[in-house]
Parts: sequence; C-alpha cells; structure tokens
Amino acid sequence: MTALASTEAIPTEVFVPSHPCAVRQTPHGAGVFAIRAISRGARILRIDGRLQTHPTRYSIQLDVDVHIECFDHDENSNSTASTQMRSRHPWRFLNHSCEPNARVFGRSLLARRAISAGEQISFDYTTTEAEMAEPFHCGCGNSNCLGLVRGFAHLSPAQQRLRGTRLAPHLRRLLVSDAPSTADE
Repeated sequence: MTALASTEAIPTEVFVPSHPCAVRQTPHGAGVFAIRAISRGARILRIDGRLQTHPTRYSIQLDVDVHIECFDHDENSNSTASTQMRSRHPWRFLNHSCEPNARVFGRSLLARRAISAGEQISFDYTTTEAEMAEPFHCGCGNSNCLGLVRGFAHLSPAQQRLRGTRLAPHLRRLLVSDAPSTADE
C-alpha cells in the first residue's frame, strides 16, 4: 500500500463493500455514515485487523492487553487517508459520541438503535478503552458529554455504571470487581 502524496486529494466518500456504510469527509476529518437505513441490533460491520498488546490512537481494545489495529496501519505514514484503508478498515474512521448510535461487541459493530440513511455512525470509546492512548476533548454536544475522553478507568463510578449494558466484557469485569462487596456487611 502506498501513502497518498501530499498533493493527492483525500477521497470524499468510499463505499464499503457488503456494509451499509461509507467513509466520508466531515469538517473535522473522516467519519462513517449509513448509506441506507440500519435497524436496531443489526451488525453494521466486522472489525478486522492485527492483534497487539498495546493501544494506539486508532486501535480498539478487545480485552485486557488485546487491541486491534488496522492490518496496514503505519504510524509514520499518511496511509490512513487512502481509499484502500477506508475500504478495508472503515471502523478506523468511527468517531466517538457520548450518546452513540452503535456499540462494539467483540469484533462487530452493532446498531444500538435504528440509524437513518445519511446519519453518522458513532460509538462511545469509554465502553471499550480502559485507558485512551491519546485522550481528547469530545465535541459531541450531548447534554451528558464527558468533555475530556480519557477512558473507562477515568470515569466516575456513576458514569461507569451508566455504561454497564454497553461495556466490553473486559471493562464489565472491572465494574464488577470494583463494586463494594455485600459479604462484608
């Protein structure tokens, strides 16, 4: 795979074969958008890639010390903007929302609710990432917006419990292990 030359235009839309979504440019970078209506509970796409033990800016945490990264991701290149990257790894362009319309379940991205054609698809990074490799300021604008997204470990106990049904299993185990024991009472 070759990186885009600095003068080459970033594609404005790349359809993802066999998925109901496309990677499109937004004013703030790329994002994943529904190209047709998606019903609640439907699998939007499969998250494929290379497993590794450390998080990166673009990886998704699947388990304790297990992160998935794009097969052809190179931290030192502009390859993430290529048409091939957008087609092979659309999940790499999923944006965060504190009130998302999708969730990661294992290696699948599932619709949490019905998603309209043209709507951006997002998930809550704090439901998969214990610690963000690169924390960032959220701009989702929801009334429950976290502001600074640093990962599940940095949420208050109340914020952690609110995400309980959406949490990846490795984070759900953390939530249970941190719960006060009733056996001591």
